Amino acid sequence: MTTEKTKTEKIQKADKTRRRLLEISLDLFLKHGYEKTTMREIAKAVGLAPGAAYYHFEAKEHIIQAFYEMSFEEHLPEVERVLAKEMDLKKLIAGVTRAHMTIAEKYHAISKALFATAGNPDNVLSPFSAQSKALRDRNIEIYRRVMETTTSPVPAKLREKLPEILWMYKMGMILYWIYDRSPRQRKTFQLIDQSSILIARLIRLSNLPLLKGFSEQIVKMFYKYKFY
Repeated sequence: MTTEKTKTEKIQKADKTRRRLLEISLDLFLKHGYEKTTMREIAKAVGLAPGAAYYHFEAKEHIIQAFYEMSFEEHLPEVERVLAKEMDLKKLIAGVTRAHMTIAEKYHAISKALFATAGNPDNVLSPFSAQSKALRDRNIEIYRRVMETTTSPVPAKLREKLPEILWMYKMGMILYWIYDRSPRQRKTFQLIDQSSILIARLIRLSNLPLLKGFSEQIVKMFYKYKFY
């Protein structure tokens, strides 16, 4: 008869194996490339039977999705700290955007290695793919909370639309971060700080009658031509 203790132990063992598979997979992807690494090689490196890895991950794509989710979860505590501390829009934008790159520093090498695959718009690993929608929505929700938290003036019509645009801004910062060769990607953080000031200023200026219609047109254009 299976006891609750036995069930818990099995779950813990499965979680440990899954984490080990993820860690080994990332190491193999970094050494040999994502496309060249097979599930059989991953299972062998972990010490599992050839088909055992499929019990935890149906395919390599699921391993990378798990990596994305792990990275996202790891940066949430810093996001919460920023949301609890800041109210100024530029500091909120910079803070929650910085949080991702700060936590992801240890993943910089593997992120570069995976970019050739994830950068393909037709690949399921693309952040713009249908398979990535759930995690994409969770990222956008962070910027929605920024809009709810800030005491800076934000036009009502823009407040609802800006979170997705700010997520796209974050994607641009991640792309810069991937290419950034400065020590510990220092230039990326400088760019985030400086661009956040400009973004917050533009949002504030959009309250002016002269620029209100112009800013709304830009937002409409974004939603009309977005490709995901």
